[in-house]
Amino acid sequence: MDEPSLIARSRGGDVEAYDYLVGAYQDRIYHVAFRITGNREDAWDAAQDAFVRAYQGLRSFRGDAGFSTWLHRITVNAALDIVRRRPRTAGDLDPLWASGDDPASEAVRHDVQRRVHQAIAGLPPDQRTAIVLRDIQGFAYEEIAQILQVPVGTVRSRLARGREALRVHLADLAPAGEEER
Repeated sequence: MDEPSLIARSRGGDVEAYDYLVGAYQDRIYHVAFRITGNREDAWDAAQDAFVRAYQGLRSFRGDAGFSTWLHRITVNAALDIVRRRPRTAGDLDPLWASGDDPASEAVRHDVQRRVHQAIAGLPPDQRTAIVLRDIQGFAYEEIAQILQVPVGTVRSRLARGREALRVHLADLAPAGEEER
């Protein structure tokens, strides 16, 4: 069944149709929430909250933006609500990827991941959200502007400031000779 039909059925109270929508988006929504909150428990809370809010707000969904954009906007808001309520600590960071046979390279990779996560978590929420949506989730500038309900210029500005802060904070991770660029 196509997305518009699932949305229409969900608006009519069809929970099974909404379950299909949740299934289609749950991984992406969780990953956005995880990247903003920085830990699994908060990400699950934010994702669950986003899906509940979306279900409750389906009747008000006008379709001006795509369903995905609307759902991501709700998710970003839910994740930022959690970030504001629960101060971040470095201990909240979860490793995202773990695999490999070489313990030394695994340790180095884990340390780099930890530092990158800490650097992203240390950004102001508006910059962190823009970085997550663009550089990690791959949204276009226009989509991010719709999700965050800000002008595209604001998205570009937040990305530039966030990327510069990450570049400075993680400069020692760049290969030799690249830090001057």
